[in-house]
Amino acid sequence: MMQNEQQRTANPALLLAFLTVILWSTGFVFTRIAVRDIGPFPLGLLRYGSASVILLGIGIYKRIGLPSKRDIPLFLLLGALGFVLYQIFFNIAMTTISAATASVVTATVPVLTAFFASLLFRERLGKIGWIAVFIEFAGILILTLWKREVSIGWGLSWMIIAAMCFAAYNLIQRFVVTRYSSLQSTVYTIVASSIMFMVFLPQAIEEVSTAPTQALLAVLFMGVFPSAIGFLLWTKALSIAHQIGDVTNFMFVTPLLSTLLEILLIGDIPDTGTITGGVTILFGVVLFNNRTLLLSRFAKKPAFTPLQR
Repeated sequence: MMQNEQQRTANPALLLAFLTVILWSTGFVFTRIAVRDIGPFPLGLLRYGSASVILLGIGIYKRIGLPSKRDIPLFLLLGALGFVLYQIFFNIAMTTISAATASVVTATVPVLTAFFASLLFRERLGKIGWIAVFIEFAGILILTLWKREVSIGWGLSWMIIAAMCFAAYNLIQRFVVTRYSSLQSTVYTIVASSIMFMVFLPQAIEEVSTAPTQALLAVLFMGVFPSAIGFLLWTKALSIAHQIGDVTNFMFVTPLLSTLLEILLIGDIPDTGTITGGVTILFGVVLFNNRTLLLSRFAKKPAFTPLQR
């Protein structure tokens, strides 16, 4: 009965996680567009400020109320880790490193999250799970390094810090959604991040007045889809998943989808590295999401016994 219950919650969680990474995959492309004309600090305010307006409207309509006073510092911490610090470090990195390098570092988030979840929540991925993780990471390396140059420098350091911030956000969010609904947690966290981003309001006003329409539309798109809708789906997925690794594992697909999106926008034909890396990533994802089934089949396999004479 327990296994059937886990299966019923697993499928919706996986679907929500996959829909989230589809939305997040657009973030790489549109951030590259926006950051040409808008600085990394005001870009965070504009992106999550617009997301806050949407989420506040949904929260008022749904009458979600206010968080407990004792939990306000917790949501401020979530807002700082998952949005303010992550976005600042991510946006700074994207001005100095290539998208290939950013994709490789982003792929460390599921590994970091799974590692710390095994320590804090005693969640076990098992041998097959860790093999799948390494297969997926190998696919990321193939996808991003095939005939491409990786930029090494301070931008790489900023990206690593951003990945650690988001891994910490995932772990804390897993705890918060046991006390608040996914909608409440998302609204409170993003609004908290927008309040912290307000220190960049003067610079944002100045840059918006001179930014081209293309950059402003890119910011608006990121506020609505990857941010507001994306994090609503992500928080819901974290709240109903059996293990946090089941959800964060889908982040391995983000670089693949980002690459495919760039191909569609630019019109380039996929090279051998894109095809090979993409197949490797998808194989790892399928292996990871079916690890429980594979383990159960191996466990039921009868042991070899010699013939009786």
